[in-house]
Amino acid sequence: MFSRLTQILIVVILGLCVALWFQFQSISNLKAKNTTQAQIISQQSESIKSLKQQEEINRQLTLEISRLESESRSKSDEAINSISHDEKSADAYNASAPRSIVEFLRQ
Repeated sequence: MFSRLTQILIVVILGLCVALWFQFQSISNLKAKNTTQAQIISQQSESIKSLKQQEEINRQLTLEISRLESESRSKSDEAINSISHDEKSADAYNASAPRSIVEFLRQ
């Protein structure tokens, strides 16, 4: 029928075709994984951008809160320092509250 050499060549060619088919499947699977990973990386990049924006907003809010606390503290210090020595040494039970404290509490 076929010569021995022809049979060997047919087997080798079929073997190479099978190997080529497996390589093609492997490459297709790797491309699919690569596409999936690219999508994940893109989503994570968007998440990172969003988190960085939130971080900046939080930083600005923290600075604003610190500034407001500092202003409030300095106003209370001014009110405390505006109390006269006589008012500080007066008997608190019989005395009315100092005007500066009343004004501070009304704020």
